[in-house]
Amino acid sequence: MMAGLPNGNDSDHNNMNRSFKVVIIGAGISAIAAANMLCSEGVDDIVILEATDRIGGRIWSIDLETDMGHKVELGANWIHGIELNPIYKIAVSNNLLSNQYAGRHLGKKMMFMQETGDPVNGRIVQDVDLVYGMLMSECEDFYKQQIPTPYEDDSVGAYVEREFEERIRRYPAEERRLRRACLGHRFLGECVISGANSLNDIALSEVGSFEELPGVHYVIPPGFESVVHILRQNIPASCIRLNHIVNRISWNKHGESSQDRPVCIECSNGQKFFADICLVTISLGYLKQHGDRLFTPPLPSNKNEAIQHIAMGTVNKIILEFDGQILPDDVFRLECVWNRENIENEDMADKWVKKIGSFEAVADNVLMGWLSGHEAEYMETLTEEEVGAKCVAAISGFLSKTRPIPNLKKVTRSFWRTNPYTLGAYCHIPVGATVEDIHTMAEPVYDSTHKPVLLFAGEATHPTFYSSAHGSMLSGQREARRILDQLGH
Repeated sequence: MMAGLPNGNDSDHNNMNRSFKVVIIGAGISAIAAANMLCSEGVDDIVILEATDRIGGRIWSIDLETDMGHKVELGANWIHGIELNPIYKIAVSNNLLSNQYAGRHLGKKMMFMQETGDPVNGRIVQDVDLVYGMLMSECEDFYKQQIPTPYEDDSVGAYVEREFEERIRRYPAEERRLRRACLGHRFLGECVISGANSLNDIALSEVGSFEELPGVHYVIPPGFESVVHILRQNIPASCIRLNHIVNRISWNKHGESSQDRPVCIECSNGQKFFADICLVTISLGYLKQHGDRLFTPPLPSNKNEAIQHIAMGTVNKIILEFDGQILPDDVFRLECVWNRENIENEDMADKWVKKIGSFEAVADNVLMGWLSGHEAEYMETLTEEEVGAKCVAAISGFLSKTRPIPNLKKVTRSFWRTNPYTLGAYCHIPVGATVEDIHTMAEPVYDSTHKPVLLFAGEATHPTFYSSAHGSMLSGQREARRILDQLGH
């Protein structure tokens, strides 16, 4: 339990006011950012209801077992870019930043290796990276320049594969195979960035709607959670109720609720909270699975359709702690160039590990692997021993001609798909959906008096920074401004 935050079980809570101007559901960064802004403007007649025993949502920093005090991230990992990024500004002003992990032997080199233990020719890696970058830029232009896609319901993966094959036709068969493997490696990384199972799932017509912020990508050594706690400092502790699982949000209830407030939020512990405005920051995954029973009356049909159209992907991390240094000096990432030519015919128990495109050293003795999609979901069903054994076998193969592997001491991994309050990691725009669905997600719901009573924030509601922590934070601030306007501040 986090110090200074009510746990929702204290008896004196029963006597506390449960009628508020604003009730915020969820305590991720969008909710905390919204509450921070409201409190800064003197609106502190608010309460945040959080289902779990911690704030931060999909921002979750933990300590390493082999290096206490060294934080690693189960959720959001990077500050992406510096210009216009509000998280960067907070981190700079609070001296939180580092652009690389601390480590006596860590450098900036990347090792591109094959399963055989042989390195991948650097010229081929560079060639593929150049072509891939050009093709992804072409993909983004379909949206940015409103160019019709070559085929109806075309995907990023299909487009890049078609164009890439044209560019490698002149090479001998073995070199074509290796170039395809390098392209597959880039696809794995892009799937993690996008939160997709496959790039064939991502709408070619919409991928350019996401806006990259320029500048260096930073990690936060004291933990990404520190940003959330800095924002929280301006919020009275009594405004945050942990362990409050919301079962129902009844809106448009004029004349029925406490002090005639139009929204009633019912929690599983029996408590009810009444509000003029309810800000919903629940994850898209939770809304997709529980939205039908959560809202009374149901949300407008266009809102429900948007929730179902936007895809909620699974991205997970595996953190491996060893009893010694794993990668050679000056190398911070092992790039795994798998042979995935017949991957669809392999059993999931064997192939899931091949969805990990790289293992990054977050300390000399600690590697972090990322994976997405169906394989990430399957990984959640395995034991730590099974996950560790599979990863060690894979790493040993890639480094078989380089160096021996030290003993594995600890396995930690995330469970974002089976987490009952997230049911996924972050969103993407799939084939058949458009960025207009995200705009619809962000629109308020009005009651019978035409006042906005349900507002929505979170990464899946930001039309240019969806899937990012800064998009989530900005969406919370957007809705806080909407509330302030509504309240006449």
